[in-house]
Amino acid sequence: MTRIIDSTLREGMQSAHGRFTLGQSVEVATLLARAGIDMIECGHPAVDEEELLRVAAVVEAAGDTPVLAHARAHAGDIEAVAKAGASWVGIFLGVNETSRQFRLPGRTLAHLYETIQQSVAHARELGLRVRFTVEDSSRTDPGQLVEAYLIAVEAGAERICFADTLGILEPQETAERIRTLRKRCPGTDIEVHLHDDRGLSLANALAAIEAGADWVSTSVNGLGERAGITDLATLLVNLHHRGTRPLVDGTLLGDLSRRVGAYSRSMPDHRRPVVGRDVFHHVAQLHVKAVEREPGSYEWLDPAEVGRTGSVTRPGLPADPSDWIVSPQVISATELRHHRAGPGHRFVMVDNRFVPGADQYCIARRIPLLDDYGAGHVDTHVHHCDSLFMFLGDEADYSGLTVEVTLGERVFPVQSPASVFIPAGVPHGYRVVGGAGTYLNHVLAGEYNSSLIDPLGSTR
Repeated sequence: MTRIIDSTLREGMQSAHGRFTLGQSVEVATLLARAGIDMIECGHPAVDEEELLRVAAVVEAAGDTPVLAHARAHAGDIEAVAKAGASWVGIFLGVNETSRQFRLPGRTLAHLYETIQQSVAHARELGLRVRFTVEDSSRTDPGQLVEAYLIAVEAGAERICFADTLGILEPQETAERIRTLRKRCPGTDIEVHLHDDRGLSLANALAAIEAGADWVSTSVNGLGERAGITDLATLLVNLHHRGTRPLVDGTLLGDLSRRVGAYSRSMPDHRRPVVGRDVFHHVAQLHVKAVEREPGSYEWLDPAEVGRTGSVTRPGLPADPSDWIVSPQVISATELRHHRAGPGHRFVMVDNRFVPGADQYCIARRIPLLDDYGAGHVDTHVHHCDSLFMFLGDEADYSGLTVEVTLGERVFPVQSPASVFIPAGVPHGYRVVGGAGTYLNHVLAGEYNSSLIDPLGSTR
C-alpha cells in the first residue's frame, strides 16, 4: 500500500503566506494523525528556538504517527532535529551542476559525496532514522543521482527521496526515473516529492506509484513553494477510488483543508477537487434531473465519503440590481456564536440572507454613551477568512470612542477613528471602554456562524 508523508507543516511554511503558529501546527498534526497519514513532516528545527519548539509540540501531538524534520547536510541541523524529539530526519543536498555553481559554490562533487556520507552517519549515531533527498533530482545527471543515493544508503539511510524540485517532469519521465532507482536501489524505500509548477504533480505521483514508489509527499490544499506540491485530499481519494489505499476518515479532509486554508490565508478555489465548494454542485438542467434520480450519473465519488453533500440549487447573485440594495435590519447579536447582547442597536447591513451569493457579512452597531459598558459581549473567536473592525466616534473627525481589541494573545488599546485588519485564522475580539460612536464589522463570508473555526475538541 502506498504510504503518505504529509509535509504541510514544512513545505507549507514555504508558501507565500504560510506561517503556522505552534497551536495551529498542533491542530493540523492532530487531524493528520486522525486521518491515518503514515508520517508527518514538520519544520526545520535549526532555524531558531521557536521553530524547534513547534516541531517538538507536533511530535507530542502526533502520538504514534512518526514525525520527520528537515535538515541540511550539516551536523548542527541534524542535532537540532534530535533535540526536537523527531524520530526521523530528512537530510537534503543537491549535487548537480546548478547546486555546485549557485547553491554550494566551490564544492566539488567528491566533497559533496563525502558530506552525504558524514551527515547520514552522524544522524544514525544520534539515533535518528534517515530519509535522504537529492535536491533537484529531476535535473541531476542519472549517474550522479544514483551514486549519491547509494552513498546515503550505505551510510544508513532507510529511505531515499526523488525530488522534482521545479515540477518539470511529465508522467512517463517520472515513471522511468523511479523504475531506474528501483533497480539500482533494491530493498530501499523510495519517496517522491513532486512540485506542481506544470500542474502535473498528481499525474506524476500516480505514475511514480505505478513504477514502484513506496511513499508520496503531499500537503493539504497542495500548499507549498510557488505552485505547491501534490494535494493530500486529491491523492488520498484517488488511491481510495483505485482500491489501493482505503480512506481512514475522509470526513476530516474538509476540516483540514479549511483550517490550513485559513491559517495560510490561502483558501482552495471553489473547483479544487474533493474539498472545493462547488465540486459536488450541479447546475445544468440535464445534470440536475439525472442526479436527482441517480447521484452517480454525474458524481465519481459519493460526497458522504468525504463529509460532503451534493447540491442542485443554483447559486449566484440576483439578476436584478435592485435586489443588491439592502435596507438594514436590527438583529440581536445573540444569533451569533460567541456573542451576547451588547450596547446599542446592531444593524445587519448585508449577508447572504439579504443578497444571496454576496458572500460578505457586515454589521453596524450604534454605541451609546454609558456609565458602564460591562465586561464585553464578544468572546474571542476565529474566522476562516479575513475580517475588519472599524471604530468611528461621535466627536470631531470621528474621535471619541475608546475600545480594547484582542488579536491573538495580545490586547491593544484603540482610539477612534481606527480600523483593525484581522487575518484569517487569528483569534480576535473587542470591548468598548468609553465614549460613543459606531462600530462596523466586515467579514468576507456570507454566513457569519459558518465562517467560524472552533478549537479541536470543542463543542458548540
